[in-house]
Amino acid sequence: MKTRVITGVIMFLAILIVFLIDSHLLNFAVLGAVLFISFIESERLYGIHEKSLVLIAMIFYLLTPFSNPVFIALLAVLLVLSVLVHFKSENLKSVLPFLYPMTPIFLIWMLYDTYGIGYLAWMIFIVIACDSGAYFIGKRFGKHSFSPTSPNKTWQGVIGGICAASVAGSVFGYIITEAFFHSLLTSFFVGAFGVWGDLFESYLKRKAGVKDSGDLFPGHGGMLDRIDGYLFGVVAMLWMLSW
Repeated sequence: MKTRVITGVIMFLAILIVFLIDSHLLNFAVLGAVLFISFIESERLYGIHEKSLVLIAMIFYLLTPFSNPVFIALLAVLLVLSVLVHFKSENLKSVLPFLYPMTPIFLIWMLYDTYGIGYLAWMIFIVIACDSGAYFIGKRFGKHSFSPTSPNKTWQGVIGGICAASVAGSVFGYIITEAFFHSLLTSFFVGAFGVWGDLFESYLKRKAGVKDSGDLFPGHGGMLDRIDGYLFGVVAMLWMLSW
């Protein structure tokens, strides 16, 4: 428990410093590092042993500042699929890391690059509020299992987490947007998507027979363990901001 707390404090301080500096180049490099580590971890979960794939993902990441990241991600997916089909591969699972986590990470860059650090902080805050609310409310009132994929999650915890995300996120969002109802809806959807992002990561780990996606953060697991909620939440965030 002590190790987990110390690691959590260090991660929080590191993120805070990066956010306060708010350097476009630094943030691009940090997210690139997140992509590199997450991609390698995902290959382990998918049972893929092709080391060159991560280099392809990084090359496409370098293109995201020059074009719409959505198109860059789709281009990468289609290119990999085309190569696999061309060489009549036994299966197409090598494309999976390009769908997840690469594409959502590209969207995180799109969120920051388009709307700024405040909106990225808002998205992160919503997911943290959801996780915290789900943990404490689930621990206190949880009775009914939410999903066979993650037996420890309860409906009470999930509902409590989404409510916490909606309330806390709407306050944060109102400070940025001055539109309370839209902030409330955005926080609700980001929180809900974040729950299923966490559930999806749990599904991958159970299928792979591992407890954590990696051991990068002592007491917290790997990179994917830390960002799973954001990878789904960012899709909801961008969707709501497009209204």
